[in-house]
Amino acid sequence: MDSMILFLVGVLTLGGFYAILALILNMVAGWGGMSDLGVAGLVAVGAYTYVIVTQTAVPADDILIAPGLPIWLGVVAAGLATAAVALLIGMPTLRLRGEYFLITTLAFAEVIRQVALNATPLTRGTVGFTQIERPFSDLLTGQQYRFALLAMVLGLVLLLFWLTRQVSSSPFGRVLRAIRDNEPVAVSLGKHVAAQRIAVYVFGGLLIGLVAPLYIWHIRTTVPNLFMSEMTFTVWTALVVGGIGSRVGPVVGGFVLILVTELFTFLQGSAENAQILAATRPILLGLVLILAMRFRPQGLVTERSAFRHASSRTAAPETFRDDKEVVTS
Repeated sequence: MDSMILFLVGVLTLGGFYAILALILNMVAGWGGMSDLGVAGLVAVGAYTYVIVTQTAVPADDILIAPGLPIWLGVVAAGLATAAVALLIGMPTLRLRGEYFLITTLAFAEVIRQVALNATPLTRGTVGFTQIERPFSDLLTGQQYRFALLAMVLGLVLLLFWLTRQVSSSPFGRVLRAIRDNEPVAVSLGKHVAAQRIAVYVFGGLLIGLVAPLYIWHIRTTVPNLFMSEMTFTVWTALVVGGIGSRVGPVVGGFVLILVTELFTFLQGSAENAQILAATRPILLGLVLILAMRFRPQGLVTERSAFRHASSRTAAPETFRDDKEVVTS
């Protein structure tokens, strides 16, 4: 029973992390209209920056940078570094449209992974880092820390949900959705489309960098293979299942998707079955996505229903008016 509880705690922690990434991606892609395939690359930048900044070198190590800074400085550095990389990626790529933007962001994510793989003096290459500095690790035992980490993740889910909700109801969020729905009208009304997109993309990168340490606090290691395109695909699947553009949909999709896939892998009777089930996880992700697109293409929570309920509570509808009103509000 204890092992089952600990397993569920780990699954909920991972589900919370993907819910956070889905919330951030929803802000960039769902409201900003930028279908980003570089999520895994930005998570890698944040994770490696945090580890490198907080790493303390020992005589046996052969790494270039190991300042051993405090954990909070590592988190801040991870956020700033990821925001800077998002700016470098966004300035040339946000001028592209459609599949060109998809391909370019995917290519940047793979470039980041290859840098992590080959910059051995900085990232230790395929070996990576295993001694990860985690907050409060001296005060809690291993099992206690799992519950504490789950509490931190759930707290950040609530914080990110509140933050993205504020963005969605702000003039900035309404302008983003107006640009997504009718860019020529937004341009004709004097809105700087490129600046708005770069702003939300960099802000999303900052948030990803700040939450990236959560992932390695849970995984306890940092290697390039953790940041393959499967991570991006999982976040996108969670967003599609939950509902692109909705407010609570990314949270629902993140938890539902991870619970389905991880609980399925728990049904293992032997080591051979465990290997087979691990190999079928991408197939299961694809199957969930196909079923969602076939039977519920708008997601479990639709954008229209989410904003309609929000506007009815305030008795002053702010969204789904004509394009001119949305842009100028």
